Amino acid sequence: MEGVQPMTARSAEVAATFIRPDDAGRTHPDEMSRAHHALRRAIMHGDLRAGDPLSQVELARQLGVSRGPLREALRILQREGFVVQESQHRARVAAFSDDDLDELYAMRISLESLAIGIAVPRMTEDHLQHLNELLREMDEKARTGDVEQWECPHEKFHRALVHPSGPRLERELALLSDHATRYRLAFVSWNPLEWQADTSTQHHTIADAVQSRDAKAASRALATHLARTALVVLSIASPSYEPVRIRKALASACAD
Repeated sequence: MEGVQPMTARSAEVAATFIRPDDAGRTHPDEMSRAHHALRRAIMHGDLRAGDPLSQVELARQLGVSRGPLREALRILQREGFVVQESQHRARVAAFSDDDLDELYAMRISLESLAIGIAVPRMTEDHLQHLNELLREMDEKARTGDVEQWECPHEKFHRALVHPSGPRLERELALLSDHATRYRLAFVSWNPLEWQADTSTQHHTIADAVQSRDAKAASRALATHLARTALVVLSIASPSYEPVRIRKALASACAD
């Protein structure tokens, strides 16, 4: 992929830029959970970049955890697809690729459009009110241009859209969403106000369909939104790539 190059040689002290042991300790009291939370967040937000080597010795020291809990956290990150294990003692942050992004968003389009179609008829009035509150919060944060502040209600909004669909769907979609966030933050945060203004219209279209209890319209609007996001990322990262999976998933989600 063009645009963001993996860092092949980075200082071990990079960990000091993202690890916040006091903050993590309040919600993740055990060492493994604290290490997993800190490393996952750093990878998603680009503090640890695609291709970065992960030194167990340095990470354990910076996180203030033992090597055993750190290794378990790295194994979980490997299962989640954020880390690639090269040997027993060597690991790297997973690389970006065109095919991975294409497959990732095709899966999101297919599953998330299915999930919202299931969820809409099950939503209560309280649920609809919560969606509106998140939408207002997203609009307020967007006006500040602070991408990280906007990401919090944005993530909650997408989670809430599919919440009544079922726990297995929700777990799988949460992981896919986190991987998508990693790509998006790496490639489109160069112009947050323009990005957020465009996506705000799309989010309101989705919310309007949900409020109208139109499951099909909500499914189509969400699928279109996800496809547009993916195509924007690809237009920056790899303009010549043809996203066959994304286009097929979108056509299937929007079919009558």
